[in-house]
This record gives sequence, structure tokens and C-alpha cells, in this order.
Amino acid sequence: MIKSTFEFLMISGVLLGIIFIVSTQFSKNGRDKSIIYLNLVVLFIILNNLQAFLLETLFTDANFFIHKLQVPWYVLIFPSFYTFLIYYLKIEKKISSFVYVSISLFIIEIVVRISLIPNYFNEKNNFFIAKYVQIEEIINASYSIFLFIKAFIILFKYSKLYQEILTFDNTKWLKNFMFLGCVVLLMWVCAILLNLDKALNPQVFIYYPLRLSTTILLYWVGYQGFYNYSLMTERVKLRAEIAKENIGIVSNFSAKEIQEDRFTAIKEYIKKNKRFLDPLFSLECLSEEMDISTSKLSLLINQESGNNFSDYINILRVEKAKDYLINKDYADYTIVAIGLECGFNSKSTFYTAFKKFTNTTPTDYKKQKSTTVLNS
Repeated sequence: MIKSTFEFLMISGVLLGIIFIVSTQFSKNGRDKSIIYLNLVVLFIILNNLQAFLLETLFTDANFFIHKLQVPWYVLIFPSFYTFLIYYLKIEKKISSFVYVSISLFIIEIVVRISLIPNYFNEKNNFFIAKYVQIEEIINASYSIFLFIKAFIILFKYSKLYQEILTFDNTKWLKNFMFLGCVVLLMWVCAILLNLDKALNPQVFIYYPLRLSTTILLYWVGYQGFYNYSLMTERVKLRAEIAKENIGIVSNFSAKEIQEDRFTAIKEYIKKNKRFLDPLFSLECLSEEMDISTSKLSLLINQESGNNFSDYINILRVEKAKDYLINKDYADYTIVAIGLECGFNSKSTFYTAFKKFTNTTPTDYKKQKSTTVLNS
């Protein structure tokens, strides 16, 4: 029962993977290198799982040589993800992609399989074949762990390399994947260790949780990667359109103006410099920029606007989002992209704030305004 359930999940995953590749490949971003390498991640998962499924169901009587020396598609999964990552972060010119190393490793392993063909009918050498496969898996696992660690360091230690991308994507989804990936790699190491003394007859069921969790995790990152990359490219175009509005903006106010009417100066500074569009903008940032203590600044905003700093900034963001939502020039952009470009750091915070200050959702607001224009 457990085995049949696992096999059903595996073949379902293969079908979902095929659908994912076809749909993303024919999307408007399908030819971007980031999406190509993302699709390769999914493709190698499909090939690896389909091969294992066929050998464990339809070709159970296949020769020992065939069962052991399967095509090592799995060795290309992590390298494809690593390459996707550096293209996604736009740092391919700064960081080695290891593409040629990975392809070379794959080709070497294929050549070794071909050279071992004389052992196909020689069952006396089964232990030799099994031992080779075990060593090969350890090498492949070590290489995958190496690339995973490299990716981990890039994401968490070298964020200065992709500062431009951070203005469009906080990469939180990627960091979550890295932590979950640690669990999957640990499961792989455990499976290898548990079968270390069972080269001839390894316990295949030990790999079932690994295969399933890896498939789910990498399909999830495939979806997240495609969604976030599409959203990011849309935001790049949208920001270019919005930037046209910022030509000729005054960047500073004199000390005299600030002294005459401090709150008016603060309000004008925030609006004219579009500071509320920065998702990282905080009371501390404004305090430093206006040279006012955070306590005085907070009290001033509360007294003059009737809102705390967070609500005051979100009101400005919502007002800007309302303008873009009903502007025909931005009709082709998604509501989420507009919300993020207006300074919100996630879809949920955008929708929550919009609902709070307008009593409706961005979607309903856009529909209502569109209907009003059509009926007028």
C-alpha cells in the first residue's frame, strides 16, 4: 500500500513537472536564462523519478547492471538550481556557474557506464559494480552539498553582490528554500550512511522519503522561482514607467523651511522624494534624514496627521496605488506588482493596508473604477 501510494505520487509529480515546463516555456519570460535553468531543475527531477519508477514497476526483471547503472540525472539537479540562482540574482558575471564542471562530471559518469558494459552478463562482478555506484553517489552528493553551501553563502553573506535585485525581491522565499534544502541534504547523507554496508542489496525504501521530499521541495521552488522572477521583471518595467514621473524632483529642503513649519517640511520631503515608495523606509531613516529624534518625530506625525508613522506612510502608498490602479497606462501590470512598487513589501501587507484605508480590496477598487468609467 505504501509503495503503491509512493509510486502514484511519483508519477503524478512527473506529470505536474511536464505541465510546469510546457507552461513556463511558452510564457513571455520562457527564453530568459533564469527560467531555462529553472526548467532544467524540474526536467532532471522528472527524468530521475521516471527512470526509477519504470525500473521499480515495469522493468523489475531487468539485469542487475541496468538497475545499478541508471543514467545519473540527479547529479544535474543541484547544479541547475545553483545556476538558476546566480542568473536570478544577476551575478553570473561575478560568480562561477560551474556549468561546464557539472556537464563534465555527468559525461564522465556516462563514459564509465559505457566502459563497464562488458560486465553486463558477468554476475561475478556485481559487487564491483555495486561498490562503484556507491562511491559515485558519495561523489555526487559531495558535489551537490558543495554547490548548496556555495549558494547558501552567496544568499546570506554576499548580499552586496545583488543589491539591485533586493530592491525588487527580498529573496525571503529563496532563503526559506535553503533552510529546507539543508533538511533534504541531511536525509540524503543519512540514506547513504544507512546503506553503506549494503552495496549489493541497498534498502530502496530508505530513499522513498528523500525522493518525495526532494520532488515536493524542488517543484515548490520551481513555482516560486517562476512566479517571483516574472513579478520581478514586471516590477523592473513598471519602475521604469514610474521613474518618468520623478524627473525634476527637488531632493532637499533648506533648514529655514524646516524650522518654519517642521511637519509641512517633513510631509513635503516624504512626498517629493517619494520616500514612502521605499519598502525599507522607517521612522529611524526619516529621523536621520531630517535630523530629528525619533521620539519627537513620532509625536509630531501623530499630532499633525492623526496617525502613527506606519499608518501615515501606508496611507501615502495606498493613495499612490489607487492612482496606478485606475491609470490606463498601467493596465497591463498586475495588482501585486503595483502594490510592491508603491512601497509594500508583500502582497498580504498591501491588501491589508488597502482594505484598512479604503474598506475594499485593490481588485474590487479597480473593478469599481473601471465600471464607473464605462458607465459615465
